[in-house]
Amino acid sequence: MSAYTFYTWFSRIGGLLIIGLFTFFFIGEGTPSFMAVKTLDGLSFIAFAAPSLIGFILAWFKPYPGGILMILGGVLLACFFLWKNDIGMSFVFAFPSLMIGLTFVAAARKSLI
Repeated sequence: MSAYTFYTWFSRIGGLLIIGLFTFFFIGEGTPSFMAVKTLDGLSFIAFAAPSLIGFILAWFKPYPGGILMILGGVLLACFFLWKNDIGMSFVFAFPSLMIGLTFVAAARKSLI
């Protein structure tokens, strides 16, 4: 198995795990609490998490631009949680997006391997 194939499938499986993490988070929090008008935390989280999720979908077909979008989404998630003074959640949500985004970029650019 070539390194390119390994990185491609590692990224895809890791991305599916990230989507699973976000899905379990939304189910655990409850969808109505995200849509409550009295708090914008849920809606702002969705806005900051969207680039990672959209980046994964894009990366399945075009690894380089999708990986860059996932890296951007990971940075935005880190900034969001650091702004809320929650360093632990910053690592839980941002780090996986950053790492999987980097592996998508590595899979797309064979010269990086």
